[in-house]
Amino acid sequence: MRNGGGQGLQLGQGLIVCRPVDRFRNRLIAGWVALASLLAGCGAEPSPDPAPERAATKPAAGVQVAPKPVGANDPLSIDATPLAVGGADGEESVDDILAELNAIQLDGEAGNPLGDPDKVVALMKEGNALIAAGQPEAALAKYDEALKFAEKEGDPDLFFNRGIAYKARGEADKAIAEYRRALKLAPDYAEAHNNLGNLLKDLERHDEAIQHFEASIRIFPDNPSTHNNLGTVHAMKGDVNKAAVYFAKAVRLQPTYVDARQNLGAAYTQQGRFAAAEKELGEAVKMAQGGMVYEQQRLAAAKAALAKAKTPEEQNAARSEISSAEQAGKTAAAKYQRGMGLLQSVRANRRAATAP
Repeated sequence: MRNGGGQGLQLGQGLIVCRPVDRFRNRLIAGWVALASLLAGCGAEPSPDPAPERAATKPAAGVQVAPKPVGANDPLSIDATPLAVGGADGEESVDDILAELNAIQLDGEAGNPLGDPDKVVALMKEGNALIAAGQPEAALAKYDEALKFAEKEGDPDLFFNRGIAYKARGEADKAIAEYRRALKLAPDYAEAHNNLGNLLKDLERHDEAIQHFEASIRIFPDNPSTHNNLGTVHAMKGDVNKAAVYFAKAVRLQPTYVDARQNLGAAYTQQGRFAAAEKELGEAVKMAQGGMVYEQQRLAAAKAALAKAKTPEEQNAARSEISSAEQAGKTAAAKYQRGMGLLQSVRANRRAATAP
């Protein structure tokens, strides 16, 4: 099951490497297994022991091999009756299965391409790297190319990643359409529900957003980001009590979640629970400070690595790390500033509440 997904569109969890499934091979193998089961016992004596090669062979992935029948129709049983050859009583005949196998279109036949899962995975990884590098247009080109090698109905992970790319380009409508395409193929795609909910929230389509956040939580109840997102949309609707419940769940699932702690502190402030609000906001400020220190150390290490780099590859890696640390440092600083503002506000409220 697809799980996770960050607040908004967190690429660290959002980009999914697809798990290719060769549906044609499974169907073809299943057909031959069924054909073999019909032919078993029809004029051939059973071998007392299985051949060593067959004994060592494992069933193909996705093919369910039925247990050996032990009833009256078992060709090895004493009172076995002849197998039907004309499809009587709903049983498929040898001719039926041969006709079904012949009807399966092979790769390259019109209207039923099998796809190339390995090519899809490779192109998707290239696209994901481009997204992480801030090049959504180039990433979309890779995803478009990957779709040419996907199976006829497409690939939900490709649609999901296309949604992230369109969101990065500021094209919310196209991103929404891609997430819906992903969910049509994979209704239990928790991350797609979460990201779609965020886009709908931003468009103030609150009720639709809630539906998708709740669907994501039903599929993956332990994702703190989705609880925080659901709390946010309830807060936007003015239901601070329900919002506080979801913020608290997010904090319980991930105690180091700075955004959720700040949101919980803000909700407690609106409820008049100033002592609880000050506690949560104080913890959030400490965490944000720690994040700032970490990113400063990371930036210094990256700059030192760049000074020592000798090859273009080492230099590019160091520059990429510098850029990432600088951006993360800005994010941590913004969270610290927000937290301090909220903390000062709640302390002022507490003083006002206790003033004679």
